[in-house]
Amino acid sequence: MNETHLVWIFAVGFPLFFVAMWLLVTRILSFVGWSKYLPVFAWDRPIPADARRFAWATMVIGRFPGGVSYKNAMNVWLDQRGIYLRPPLFFRLFHPPLHIGWEQIASIEPRKTLWIKAWSLAFRRDVPILTFGGGAGQAIFEHWQARHGGRPA
Repeated sequence: MNETHLVWIFAVGFPLFFVAMWLLVTRILSFVGWSKYLPVFAWDRPIPADARRFAWATMVIGRFPGGVSYKNAMNVWLDQRGIYLRPPLFFRLFHPPLHIGWEQIASIEPRKTLWIKAWSLAFRRDVPILTFGGGAGQAIFEHWQARHGGRPA
């Protein structure tokens, strides 16, 4: 086998390997975290146009360590009906949209680790907690407080 063959094998093989690994990783992330919410929160309609959007938000499924982190890899929308979640296009495979109604949230607990503020959502159903950071987490907390008369979660 000469050098030309090796270059062609690498030129074709590497992209195929990369795509296969990408598919495997997104499937594992979906299986370990996202799929836990599908039976309860699956959403098959378009995201409402009037919902407030937070692009590239940070979200963790479950507790740390061992949780599935979507750091800067989640689109979050909020409106009066609840929270809508859908990853950006690159991560969307195996991740159908979710809708979490405000009535499904049992509590929201503010957290702070060093300088990072986050808010953990516990649910009325038997699903793992969700933790949101940044502007999306702050907005979720504010919506929650407004719905509960300004009381903390």
